[in-house]
Amino acid sequence: MNSVASTLNRVTDMEFNNQISVLTQNNWDTWKHDMQVFLMHYGCWQFIIQTKPEQPDEEATYKEKLDLQLRKDRCYTLIYTNISSDLKNLITETTDGVAAWKILKDHFEPVTRARVIQLLDQFFGTKYQPGEDVGIFISRVKTAATRLQEAGHKLDDLYIGFQLIRWLPKEFQSTVQQIYRWKEEDFRVVKIEAELILEANRLQLMKQDLEKAEMLT
Repeated sequence: MNSVASTLNRVTDMEFNNQISVLTQNNWDTWKHDMQVFLMHYGCWQFIIQTKPEQPDEEATYKEKLDLQLRKDRCYTLIYTNISSDLKNLITETTDGVAAWKILKDHFEPVTRARVIQLLDQFFGTKYQPGEDVGIFISRVKTAATRLQEAGHKLDDLYIGFQLIRWLPKEFQSTVQQIYRWKEEDFRVVKIEAELILEANRLQLMKQDLEKAEMLT
């Protein structure tokens, strides 16, 4: 389960009108995922992830323009009211939620050579855990790769694909060897992921069939 899905599970039973834990100097990783879900709930997360500022359509009504502006304002106020007082000074020079998010992100995730090296170490240290669902493992590898991309160091499919298959248990080795023999143009993360999920499902069905057979003997 990825980090956003995990956060959604944590807040499913939470009243959204209750504040999440405020951001401090020590809880950025947890807070940013909780805040993402918070902003998604209020229709504000799209402002954070869009590549260019959202503007109302030329034919938009006054109500539609007002609604867009209110959501933009809410994006900022939700962030501002959920950070500790010592961090508020970082974003007091803006009233834009997107700018506030970037300021906080740059503060806690500075893009430095040391940061990139740390993320590379985390990426190549992402190993399959015994008994782990393959889908969860794939998600962990992709998340580690995404963090590197956000830090300005995008990895080629070759490295991500290699990380996906290098630590798999022995029951996957037949599939792994087949993947190693793929043509270069086929060695893509999306195709490797599909192949591993397919093999995981096949192995699960085989296990279920064996369990049924044992029950009948």
